[in-house]
Amino acid sequence: MKKSLAVLSLILSALLATPALAQPWPSRPIRMTIPYPAGGSIDVSGRRLAEDLSTELGQSIVVENRSGANGIIATDFVAKAAPDGYTMLVSTLAAHAGNPSAVKALPYHPINDFAPVTVINTVPLLLVAHPTFSAQTIADVVRLAKERPGQINYASFGTGGMAHLAGVQLELRGGIKMMHVPYKGGAPALADVLGGHVQIFFSGINSALPHVRAGRLRALAVSGTTRSKALPDVPAVAETFKDYEAGVSPAVWFPARTPPEIVDRMHAAIVKVINAPKFRQAVERDGESDPIGNTPTQMVAMVQSDIKRYAALMKAAGINPE
Repeated sequence: MKKSLAVLSLILSALLATPALAQPWPSRPIRMTIPYPAGGSIDVSGRRLAEDLSTELGQSIVVENRSGANGIIATDFVAKAAPDGYTMLVSTLAAHAGNPSAVKALPYHPINDFAPVTVINTVPLLLVAHPTFSAQTIADVVRLAKERPGQINYASFGTGGMAHLAGVQLELRGGIKMMHVPYKGGAPALADVLGGHVQIFFSGINSALPHVRAGRLRALAVSGTTRSKALPDVPAVAETFKDYEAGVSPAVWFPARTPPEIVDRMHAAIVKVINAPKFRQAVERDGESDPIGNTPTQMVAMVQSDIKRYAALMKAAGINPE
């Protein structure tokens, strides 16, 4: 009898414990880590996603900004977080792929330490200038830079990030030399351009557009190969320099070893959210590209390709890892 009671007790204990062990994901709030200050283009994209994703998943998405070192601080934090599906990174492909060439010793591996989920979309860069800066076009910027080598300064949201690489491409294509002024994110860079402290900035279009529409900034060119529907009168840089293209692509990662079923669930939720009319209308209003929502495998291939591309670009520009 005692043996039977002991066996029954073990069975009951196992049954009572099973719901806790098999608790469906997500059962508590998810932390979305963004490597840039609030108000920048990636912060705008991340918070827009977080709002709709929380509804889709039935759990709060808590946005946390951990800025600095062109995204390395936040990216390293996520790389070392528990792989349980409750810490995610929303950063740019450019920072993720450019940092290996910009920094001598990264504290993480850009491929091996992460479980990729998907690329959300692409945010074209908009070359903006303070109204007191005399340039009206991209050709004017090149002309002024040739007249005053090293005296035209341009802001970026970090060395090795896409705003920096957009400026590097312009220097190489135009045969010019400008002064690079890196910031800890797009928001402080934009603030200094608005204040007239820096002359030009390749800003994410979604954060710069309201200031252009209000007349606080002048739009000189869009970094994509074609014009933006949001600013049809502003030419693309590619109209002056063929095949020129630069943009930031916000993407989602989990730490490596996150269970595949969680990655798949998050991927499905994001794809559903970004293809919904609400999200599509928002990105069109802000001048961004249509949603992408590719697979984790496709996302890895993009990162690997970009690592090679940005390494070659930095080498051509003579930029050495710091």
